[in-house]
Amino acid sequence: VRFVEEEQKEIKRSIRLTLLWIVLILLAGVGTTYAWFTLSGRASTNVTPVGGSISKGKAALMISSNANGSFDKTCDLIFTGTTDALKPLSTADLDHFYRVQASTPEGIALLYSNADSEMDTDVLHGTVYLQCRNAACNVYFDAANLNLGSDAQALAAMRLGMRITSASGTRTWIFKLDALGATDGAESKLTVPQAGTVVSQIGGSGEASYVSDPSEEISVYLAQTAGGEEYTPGSQALVTLQADEVASVEYWLYLEGCDEQCINAAQSRPTALALAFAGVDAE
Repeated sequence: VRFVEEEQKEIKRSIRLTLLWIVLILLAGVGTTYAWFTLSGRASTNVTPVGGSISKGKAALMISSNANGSFDKTCDLIFTGTTDALKPLSTADLDHFYRVQASTPEGIALLYSNADSEMDTDVLHGTVYLQCRNAACNVYFDAANLNLGSDAQALAAMRLGMRITSASGTRTWIFKLDALGATDGAESKLTVPQAGTVVSQIGGSGEASYVSDPSEEISVYLAQTAGGEEYTPGSQALVTLQADEVASVEYWLYLEGCDEQCINAAQSRPTALALAFAGVDAE
């Protein structure tokens, strides 16, 4: 008898959750925001990274799409999926991504689903490899050649995730891109219960757990140059590589769906992806 009662309770609970989903999805019709960016042209014409710079005539930073080389000053970006448009997802750690499934009529997100399986179609994701030859070097983004587009709405809503693994360990970043363009004119609207948060996990019925947005400004990691080979380092290095050491650089370019600029005004905005790194002598 007790087993039957428990089974009936579980069936009733499942029915209630199903009805809740149906009601919320119906409510979501006028309130759900949906944004995406399209790449400006075919990906192959917009994704050549520039790797390598020389500082003080010693260290030379090289790049490759293969861990075993060959390393050169440039390489093609090879994506893990078939992405030709970015669509809004949310993540706190780059390990799991989530997509809004239902919102209130006012556009505030209510329920999410796991979007890990959709990452290869909605996110630009891949890996390149860096090698510092001749001497140890500190690695930064090359501000002159790093290109993530110029559209204000795109730069405000996008994030660049990066995970670098070297002999010293693995480190993960999520970068805001506002410093790469004039984003003051980007339109904003709150689409989550609290500003400055992202989804860290979801419950069985799709309810979200939010945490503070972990992204940081990319500006402190930029090395500047006046046009020659001598670079002024940023205030923080991405990684320090010993002579001839190879490090993997896994990257994600995606739309942060909880960002206040990731709204309908962001639809079909063009972007680009050209990763660029500079090596500055570590001595």
